[in-house]
Amino acid sequence: MTTKHFRNGGIAVDRSDPAIVTENKTGRATAPRIVGLRHVGMVAENPAALARFYEDVLGLQMVGGSGEENPFGATAFLSGDPAEESHQIAIFTNPALRHIAFKVGTLADLRAAYTRIIDMGLPIKMAFNHGVSLAFYFEDPEGNLVEVYWATGMAFDQPYGDPLDLALPEEALRQEVEQLVRQASEQTPQSLPFASAS
Repeated sequence: MTTKHFRNGGIAVDRSDPAIVTENKTGRATAPRIVGLRHVGMVAENPAALARFYEDVLGLQMVGGSGEENPFGATAFLSGDPAEESHQIAIFTNPALRHIAFKVGTLADLRAAYTRIIDMGLPIKMAFNHGVSLAFYFEDPEGNLVEVYWATGMAFDQPYGDPLDLALPEEALRQEVEQLVRQASEQTPQSLPFASAS
């Protein structure tokens, strides 16, 4: 791996895997393609009660949730179009899970974003295989939690999260998703073991 420094303070890193970081004509790493802001993580004392509010007022559908016994705590997940987005609002009792989520178009874009964040010196707070998505989380300079995710196209009950190593090759990451889906078809997602990110 070689590093090139520019007069304006920019740094470009030459990597052997072009799927991780692409470069533009200036030699600088290009930003991953963000499809858009796709969901928010909110906090409530009673996620199910707040979910009912959004169902009644905005017509959103409850598409998932859990009780306090879940490692993520009590949660509720809602979507206005479950066929298009697995969820658009995630409600937690744990304030540490409040976040905004940006969707990328490809797994290569997710890995590029991950590498870019690490190269900028920002710590990755957690990374999960959620079944419906592969995602990582970091904080912006003001301490807001930011999620970047790639939708796998697989249906999977939420909340769910297996620790994820986004430094693995793309094929290995795809195999992890496929294995999880096979496992889920053999048992209910709620009975799958949860592994903590720590």
